[in-house]
Amino acid sequence: MDLNKEKIDRFASDKYSFNDYLSVLSYFKNEDFDEGLKQCLDNDWNETENQGGNTVRLTKVLDRLHGQITENKRIKENSFSYLYRIFSKVAVVLLIPALITIAVLSYQTISSLDKASSWVEIHSPVGTRTKFQLPDGSQGWLNSGSSVKYSANFMKNRSVEISGEAWFDVVHINFEPFRVITPWFDVKVLGTRFNVISYDNEKTAEVILEKGKVVVLNKDQLVQSELEPDQLLVYDKSTKELTKTSIDSKTYTSWKDGFLIFKNEPMSEIARRLGRRYNAEIILHGDSLKSSIFRATFQDESLDEICKMLSTVAPIKIKIHKRDKQPDSTFAKGKVEMWLKNYKLNLNNNLPMKKL
Repeated sequence: MDLNKEKIDRFASDKYSFNDYLSVLSYFKNEDFDEGLKQCLDNDWNETENQGGNTVRLTKVLDRLHGQITENKRIKENSFSYLYRIFSKVAVVLLIPALITIAVLSYQTISSLDKASSWVEIHSPVGTRTKFQLPDGSQGWLNSGSSVKYSANFMKNRSVEISGEAWFDVVHINFEPFRVITPWFDVKVLGTRFNVISYDNEKTAEVILEKGKVVVLNKDQLVQSELEPDQLLVYDKSTKELTKTSIDSKTYTSWKDGFLIFKNEPMSEIARRLGRRYNAEIILHGDSLKSSIFRATFQDESLDEICKMLSTVAPIKIKIHKRDKQPDSTFAKGKVEMWLKNYKLNLNNNLPMKKL
C-alpha cells in the first residue's frame, strides 16, 4: 500500500474526512510507512518554509495534538473514575459492617463503663420518712436524714450502700444474694425484712432482723454473726465488738409506719432515737434521768408535743431552744435540754400507750 499524499494534505490542512483520519492514523501505526511519511513531511515543510502560513499551520497542528492528548487523558480519567467508584462501593460495603461492629462494641464498652461508674442515690430529708423501691422489686424506707445508694448496674450486683437508717423488704432471688454495705460491716441476705442503722455520728451501728435470716460479714467478707428473727446486733465502733440480743423487732422498725415505740427503755435510748428522728440534740442532765425507764408510744407527734407529754406525766423539766434560720433558708439542728425536778422519780414511769 502506498501513501496517499492527498489524504495527508487534507489532514494537515484540517479539512479531512473520517476516512482520511483512519488512513493517516494507519500510516503512523505501520512502520512500513515511516520512510514515506518522513519524506512527505520533509517535502511539506520545505514547500511552506518561506510562506507566512507556517505559524498558523503549526498552531492548528499543535491544537489538534493537544485536543487529542486531552481526549485521551479524559478517557483515562473517566476509566479511573469508574474504577474508583466501583472500588469505593465495594470498600463501603466491606467497611460498613466493620464500622457497625466498632460502633456497637464502642457503645457497649462506653455503656458498661457509664453503668459501672453511675450511681443512683435516694435521700430522705431531715424530719421525713421516704419510701423507695429498687430495680429488683425490693422495697424499703429511709428514716430522717438517711440515704441509700446503688449502682445503675444493680441487677448484676444487688448491693446498696446506706447512710443513716433504712428498713428493707428484700425480694428473694435464687443464688443472687442481696447485700447492704456500711463502713463497718456488710449484711448479706437472700430474702427477708430487716433494719440497718449506720449513722456516722453515732458510736454504734445496728442490724435488727424482723423476718428471715441475715449474715453479717466484716470488711474482709468473713462471717461475724448470723441473726434470727427478733434479734438485734450492735457493733461498737471503738472496740469493734459485736453484741447480739433478743428483742421485739417491732419496737425498732415501727418508725417506718410513723410510730416510735419504747418498751422499758432507758431515757438515754429514748433521747437518742428522738434526736435521730427529729434531727435534734437532746441533752440529758444527770445520770438519774439517763437511767430512768419508760414505756411510751408516739405516733407522728412533733418533738414539741412529745416534750410536752413527757413533762406532763413525769417530773421532767424541759427547755426547747429555738431553731436559728441559716443563710440558705434552712433551720439549724434542734436542741432540747432535760432535767429531773427536785423530787425523787419513780424509775418505772408509764406514759400513756397508744395501740398499734
